[in-house]
Amino acid sequence: MQLTTSIFLSFLMLLSMGCQSPKTDSSEINKKMISKAQSVLKSENIEVIPNEKNTYYLCFSKSDNTIKQKLSFVVLDPKENIIYPLKVLIDGKVSWLDEKHIKTSQKMGIAKKGESNVLLYSIDVTTGQSTKL
Repeated sequence: MQLTTSIFLSFLMLLSMGCQSPKTDSSEINKKMISKAQSVLKSENIEVIPNEKNTYYLCFSKSDNTIKQKLSFVVLDPKENIIYPLKVLIDGKVSWLDEKHIKTSQKMGIAKKGESNVLLYSIDVTTGQSTKL
């Protein structure tokens, strides 16, 4: 009786594992994105950040210079096509705003008293259109 129960439970476990839908391995996608981004950005130190639905990947690298740090970035799709071409910011940052918009910020010159010297833009990665924030 115990052997029959064990076999039945083993069969159920195998059956349930076989019925699961195959998942896309995000680490495998990241490896592909990093490889493509390395060739475009000409850097070994790449960070990859997917948007909310994993439809686009923001890939960027930062230079080691901390005084005038250069940030280079591109946006890729899952097939490794370049959606938004290479852009370089000096003393800048980039992040996702939503599914298809990225936000860039860049320090420009010396801030005047009571004013900010940071320029903020929203970029639609599908059209390339940028809007000052």
